[in-house]
Amino acid sequence: MVSLPSIQEELKAIHDRLEQEITFKSAKFAELIPINFDELEYNACPAIVLTVSRACGYSGHQAISMGVVMQFVFMADKVHSLMQEDEEIAEELRQFTVLVGDYLFGKFFLGLSREKLLHFLAPIAKVIENMSIGTIYRWLGRESELTPEDWLEILARERASLTGLAARIGAELAGMPTYIAEKCESFGSQLGLAWAAHHEQMEQKVVARIMYNAEAFLQELPDTLELKPLNELYTYMKVQLEVGCGI
Repeated sequence: MVSLPSIQEELKAIHDRLEQEITFKSAKFAELIPINFDELEYNACPAIVLTVSRACGYSGHQAISMGVVMQFVFMADKVHSLMQEDEEIAEELRQFTVLVGDYLFGKFFLGLSREKLLHFLAPIAKVIENMSIGTIYRWLGRESELTPEDWLEILARERASLTGLAARIGAELAGMPTYIAEKCESFGSQLGLAWAAHHEQMEQKVVARIMYNAEAFLQELPDTLELKPLNELYTYMKVQLEVGCGI
């Protein structure tokens, strides 16, 4: 089993904090919302923040805090998607699901404020806007035959914009110059796009091509960085996607 040894302790700290913060009185998040996260849904967004920041030379507490924030955004979107995808969901549960999703969005803002990271609010808000546009495109195309290119545009907005920003934030936490932050963002974006394409059961050759693009961006990063965590991340996600396809 492929793991992420370079960031194992930090990743556990993120999940511990998420569990602590998303507990409603005596109930935990998983007991309130009928949704199960697979391994990538559980780990990918915070892992991207952690591995990029570690590769760029920063492993302080703000990397953990931003891993939590990005996971809140992912979880909020996932909860809202549950409401949109399940047409038979009871009205009271539908309303509750919206409230929980909005609560999670509020938690990310609180996290930024508490950790003095509000300068990341504008790019995160832009990504949330992008994700919403992707969802609208998906809804508008529900009764038509979307091409693979159409799907990739939707997935780029819904998922790749988030994972790309997670990678860029990891680099910016470490004080990296813009050109490195942009290359990290491209790497993270391609990982997210491959993940989303796999989730939508697009052809494996499409997923493989996107992962090839991610590897190309990884190889463009200067060897002055500590590339081991990023190689671990790439291998981890590649194995998860292949396992899901039965390869």
